[in-house]
Amino acid sequence: MGSINREYIHKLIQEINKTISAIIDATNKPYDRVNTVEKYAIRYHLIVIAEALIALALHIARRMFNTRPETPIHALQVLRDNQLLIGDEYRDVVNIVKLRNLLVHRYWTIDDEKIYNTVKKDFKNIQRFLKRISHVI
Repeated sequence: MGSINREYIHKLIQEINKTISAIIDATNKPYDRVNTVEKYAIRYHLIVIAEALIALALHIARRMFNTRPETPIHALQVLRDNQLLIGDEYRDVVNIVKLRNLLVHRYWTIDDEKIYNTVKKDFKNIQRFLKRISHVI
């Protein structure tokens, strides 16, 4: 088993939390008052969150559980199987990774209003997961 780079993990967690705050700030006004630049900023922030979650999952799966995940989803499954990612947390993290893939590869199919309404709800499951990681690592 390799060693976890705690500083790296904590920087990723800080970046995710900072980016979640930016999304919450961007969704404080009604959707019809969100301009195009702000819509693209929300998309960008979601990609940042997904990329950081992927990096976190890959690092932990490789270093803590000595696995070689074939995909980011596989890395998330390793964390789930080892009780670091639980229930709805797993679902929400996987959904952000899948959304990232759409934002990057099929951006023309994106419904910004649907994304706005979804992210406006909350990030509680992701934040709960990050808190658990902070305590374990």
